[in-house]
Amino acid sequence: MHNKLTNEDDNELHPPHGCPKIRDKDKGLSEKHIFLSQNSSVANSNLKQLLGNYDLLTTVLMKVQTSYQETVNARDSMQRERDRDRQEKELLQEHKKDLMNEQTKLQTRVTALEKNCERCPAGWELLHSSCYFFPPTDAGQKLTWQQSREECKKSGADLAEIDSQEKQEFISRILNGKRRRPGHTYTSGYWIGLRDVETEGVWKWLNGTALTQGYWFDGEPNDSGSEDCAATYPYDIPLKTWNDAPCDFVLKWICEIKLQEP
Repeated sequence: MHNKLTNEDDNELHPPHGCPKIRDKDKGLSEKHIFLSQNSSVANSNLKQLLGNYDLLTTVLMKVQTSYQETVNARDSMQRERDRDRQEKELLQEHKKDLMNEQTKLQTRVTALEKNCERCPAGWELLHSSCYFFPPTDAGQKLTWQQSREECKKSGADLAEIDSQEKQEFISRILNGKRRRPGHTYTSGYWIGLRDVETEGVWKWLNGTALTQGYWFDGEPNDSGSEDCAATYPYDIPLKTWNDAPCDFVLKWICEIKLQEP
């Protein structure tokens, strides 16, 4: 038995030419496509926002890193400044200590000068508890070692005993101050109370004390021709001024008076 098809049923099976029937399945796919497209647009928008946030965070991070490095540099600079301040303070403390020591020495010297004030004869130089006499530069008189000693004894003195570096530098400074022209000659020396007449090469002061520290010029003493008496010269090097010479040679001299402690 055959049912008769209606026009409506026939149109559904055979849609008119140019007007295809949109099936429910195809319609669903289209809606899904639209949904995915919308979601993709939202995702792209979110991605752009995230990328923008990332760039912003990167910029902020760089600023933070720069600020941190500047802080570290400032801290290191402050530490170096503190170290310099501490070193300068330590140096100032050491300098202060040196100055105080020097002040103490000067005060001791002033006290000694006050004690010995006016105790040296006129024209004599004072060093601690001794007075020294140097013949004037323009004085033409020169004597042998023995004559020089006798001349000193007229003033209650004797030929100088240079038994310390301080004395040596003191006498050397005075002699160089008296020197009229640079250089020296063999006759420009000053007799001192030192000789080796008893045993060659064994130098002794007038009080019999053996020499322990000499301030000889290079190559001296050389005992060239019975040179048994010592003289000091106005040489440029303060600790190298002594020379041995024949005792009958005529030179100037240095007298010393040892003061009694008050």
